Amino acid sequence: MRYLEIAGTGSYLPEEVIPNSFFTGRKLRAYDELGGIRKEVEVTEEGIFSLTGIRERRRAKKSEEPSDMGYEAAKRAIENAGIKADSLVGIICANVTESSNFPNAAQKIQLKLGAKNCSAHDIAFACAGFPKALAQADAMALREPGNYLVVATEKMSSMVDYNDLNSDLFGDGAGAVVLTPTNDEVGILATYSRSDPFEGKDKWIFRDFQRYCRMPFGDKVLKDAVRKMVDTCAILKKKVGWERADVYIPHQANGRIIEGVENRLTKEGCLVYKNIERYGNMSAATCAVALDEAWNGYQGEEAAIKPGHRFIITAYGGGATWAGVAGIRRAA
Repeated sequence: MRYLEIAGTGSYLPEEVIPNSFFTGRKLRAYDELGGIRKEVEVTEEGIFSLTGIRERRRAKKSEEPSDMGYEAAKRAIENAGIKADSLVGIICANVTESSNFPNAAQKIQLKLGAKNCSAHDIAFACAGFPKALAQADAMALREPGNYLVVATEKMSSMVDYNDLNSDLFGDGAGAVVLTPTNDEVGILATYSRSDPFEGKDKWIFRDFQRYCRMPFGDKVLKDAVRKMVDTCAILKKKVGWERADVYIPHQANGRIIEGVENRLTKEGCLVYKNIERYGNMSAATCAVALDEAWNGYQGEEAAIKPGHRFIITAYGGGATWAGVAGIRRAA
């Protein structure tokens, strides 16, 4: 079996909705790379939306782990794929927020699913974790063909300092996809990933000694994220010989980054999928949730990955890391 195709997708969003009003009425702090306070700023609801494209985000319960959310998304993906958990040969979970990592989040999901015939491991590739995990499954399937479950789940609220000016960006959620083997040229056709911690980029987005997520160089992140995600799309298209894709799913980092990516890609006459207004930046989970929505037409037929469509997932995250996947949905 040469290819892995998407057989089913699923997602899970916590019940609690955090609106922009949560961040208003007090001063938020902009930190530098050493943890010092650069300035304090008061924000408004519309000001947050104007800068980030976000109106609300979800927050998990204190008792809810990323693996709990990932399990819910995985159940839905497995049900939609019409397979049994015992048929899985591998589970890969992209996350950086599980409170303990042995057993890892993937193993906790494996246990809850009762998937006894597979291996399960996590990857920490920040916001680019979902396409990186898809690439790992694709590579593993060359040596061990079978059904793979890829989960991306994050509880960003567990590492967010709500006094931080950037705290309004982040939300919680999970997405999952079941990949099944095929000899037909559908599913994952090409993958690409890189990381670059050099020249100070390791401090552009990082976790500090208090285990809070910090982003002291937002302007640099914005420019580099747009450039790297667009470049990733170009590299993937070259690998598969496409002039264009039908649907692009970029990491939902913030509205300005998505707009920068969209401005460079929509000249092709394609769709750039967006759901950041409702969920914010869920790190690795953003592309996984967006894929589930686009796959199932949650925002209507005009915002869907339809049978026969060529799609590209592209993401950029802390470290700095970036990754992408190009694929085709089987025609009806």
